[in-house]
Amino acid sequence: YLSRKKNKIGILVAFREPDFQKQVMQGVNEGVVYAQQHGVEVLIEYAHPDDTEGYLASLRRLLDGGVRGLAIRGVLSDEIDRCLREISREQMQIVVYNEDIRDKGLRDCFVGQDSCRAGACAACLMEQIAAPGGEMLLVGVDARHVSSEERLNGFAEYFRKRGTDVSHVIYGKGSHELTYRQTRDMIAAREHISGIFVSGAGLSGAAHAVDDAGLTGRIKVVGFDITESNMSFLKKGTVQFLIDQGPYMQGYRSVQLLTEAIFRDAPVETSFVDTGIQIKNPYNC
Repeated sequence: YLSRKKNKIGILVAFREPDFQKQVMQGVNEGVVYAQQHGVEVLIEYAHPDDTEGYLASLRRLLDGGVRGLAIRGVLSDEIDRCLREISREQMQIVVYNEDIRDKGLRDCFVGQDSCRAGACAACLMEQIAAPGGEMLLVGVDARHVSSEERLNGFAEYFRKRGTDVSHVIYGKGSHELTYRQTRDMIAAREHISGIFVSGAGLSGAAHAVDDAGLTGRIKVVGFDITESNMSFLKKGTVQFLIDQGPYMQGYRSVQLLTEAIFRDAPVETSFVDTGIQIKNPYNC
C-alpha cells in the first residue's frame, strides 16, 4: 500500500474563528514551502469542526490523494475515530494539532498547548486580579471540545483547592452571539460574579456582555487567543489577560514534522510539541 504512494502529505484545517485560522494558516503555508524544498507535496482540505460529515469527506479526499502522512486538527467524534483507526492500520503517520483527539493511540504526535496547565495558568492570573470572595463564571466552547474541557478542568481544579465557587459553567459553541446572551443572563442572575474565564472561541461575546452591563473592570475577564476582536477588548480594559497558544507554530511544526518523517523514511520524531503558554496584556501583543 505505502509503496504506491508518492512523497505526499495532507493537512486538514478546521476552525471556528477565521482570524485564528488565518494565524494557523500562516504557519501551514510556511511549512508547505519547507516541504516543497524537501521534495514533499502537500494537499490541503478545509472543514468546519462541527460538521462531522464535511470533516470526514475532507479526510477521505486527502486519503484518496495518496498521502503518506496527515496533519489534522482534532475533533471529538466516534465516526472520525473509526476512520483514524482504519488509517493507522495502514501505517499512516498522523500528527494532530491545536485540539487533541480522545484516543491518543491513534496519532503519532500532538502539536499544541498543554491545555490543563494553560487553564491553571489562567486561574493563577485570575486569582491575582479578581475581587476575593466572588464567584467565577466559566465559559466553554462545547462539552465535546477536548482542549476547552481540559482548560476548564485546569482552571476549576485550581480554584476548588482554594474553596472558590466554580460550579457555574456555560457553553457558547464558540459563537459571539450565543456567548453574549448566556453571559448577559448569568451576570443579571448572579450579582457576585467577579471573574469570567473563557476557555476558547467566544471570548468577544462574553466581554461584550460585561461592557453592556456596565461592569468593565469590576468583572475581570481572562481568555485565549490573539484575535482582532479579542485584542480590541484587551486594549479597552474589558479583558485583563489573553493567553496565546502559538497558532503559527501549530501549523508550521505539524507540516515540518511530517515532512522530516517522510523525507527520512522514519517515524515522527516526538509525540508532543508544546507550543507554550504566552501571557499577553495590552502592552505586549
